[in-house]
Amino acid sequence: MSASKAVVVVFNPALGKLQLMTEENRFKGAMTGSLKLVEQGEYVEALKLLDDSIAEANRDHNVSWIRTLCHHAAIVSRFGENLTSAQHYYEESLASDPENARALYGLATVALDRGELDVAKQYATRCYAAIRQRDDDVLKQGLLDLLMKHWPDIAGK
Repeated sequence: MSASKAVVVVFNPALGKLQLMTEENRFKGAMTGSLKLVEQGEYVEALKLLDDSIAEANRDHNVSWIRTLCHHAAIVSRFGENLTSAQHYYEESLASDPENARALYGLATVALDRGELDVAKQYATRCYAAIRQRDDDVLKQGLLDLLMKHWPDIAGK
């Protein structure tokens, strides 16, 4: 017998209607809805939708979805040219997973884009250390390639 999944009714502003969703699909729905809003140039609304889902994931202590939603929100923020907002989402991701290499890399690139070279290098160095601890070879190699592009000297530390 399979475990039953909780179903919630969610209003999706991007679609303008109520939807029935399982707990897992509500977060996917927020990401899909936010993409539709971004396509319409509605960055603030997209981030509000994601903020609600991030708050829900935080209440559920669902670290995987907190990470995923925060990274998605950071990308939406960067797409809307809002580095302060992107930094906020990367920091929120780190609050739930302090050695999250993707969040550390994101903070390094935000600092680099702001011209904060010392801060960028500090985050890049932390990212490099976090990557070395990971088992995911694909993620590890991808992030290492990106790090070496901007900070080739940190591998020797």
